Amino acid sequence: MTQILWVLSIGIAVAAFALFIITQQSSRYALVDLVETKTPDELKSFVRKTTNLAEGKGGHLVLAHNMLPPVVIPDQRAADADRATNLLVITEYPTREAGEAALAARHNWAEQHVYRTYATQPAQAIELKFVRTIMSVLELFSSVEVPKGNDKQQIESLIETSHIVQGGGIYKGNWTEQLKLSNNQPVWMLNFLEYTQEANYEPHAEYDPAEPISGARAYGEYAKKMGPSLAAVGGRVAWRSTALDPLPDTDDGQWHEIAIASYPSIQALMTMYAQPAYRAAHVHRLAGLARTRLVATQPVPPN
Repeated sequence: MTQILWVLSIGIAVAAFALFIITQQSSRYALVDLVETKTPDELKSFVRKTTNLAEGKGGHLVLAHNMLPPVVIPDQRAADADRATNLLVITEYPTREAGEAALAARHNWAEQHVYRTYATQPAQAIELKFVRTIMSVLELFSSVEVPKGNDKQQIESLIETSHIVQGGGIYKGNWTEQLKLSNNQPVWMLNFLEYTQEANYEPHAEYDPAEPISGARAYGEYAKKMGPSLAAVGGRVAWRSTALDPLPDTDDGQWHEIAIASYPSIQALMTMYAQPAYRAAHVHRLAGLARTRLVATQPVPPN
């Protein structure tokens, strides 16, 4: 009976993640803000003003998170800004018109705050709820032990594995800093994603499909295959959006998707990286992405 449930859960998870990567047509709108704040009062001011503005347009605040030092910086254009950014704010609106009105109402904010804004189309709430439910089922059958930080040798091994899995794109010392700053508390990993036009499997020929596929399709394979590994460490899909609009006067290139996954801890994230199934899935991520921005975040403490 257990094996039947496991096979059924995997089948449902695959279907759920296939649904997860399909862009659904919706009039809903979201604004993603990456903000540089120098004082706690400035941080609170931006969150308060953004929340009030969203609610005044019929929208709501999705999250306001402190950003830890970036794990991956996409390219030199964003290097200084990414290192200075310490606040993530996401607001959603019922229509594109409401979101654009909120964006227009910020015309004088540039004099008071330094921030970058990305206009996006958020995934349907029912879609995310369905995926989370499936992942909760998967966790019941596939959970793995996550170290709490007492075993130094085990943690060092996870840091080494994480560094290798990311292809050296993450400096090892940055993982140590992430562990210290996150204080063994849950983290939300912010992912900015830009797909390649054609997936590149050259370093992993054994995974190369018979016919060329797009970077978006390769990333879709990653999303389907990594689900059980994410669930195994207690991770969840927290938020997702697609169809990013490039902003004028912002030299940050063209991103295709923003996704946020939550983890019980940084140790849980690194434990996921160590799973053989995840490492096999990660090949598709590497093949499908031209670049990424990866940042650990945690909720802003309540007043």
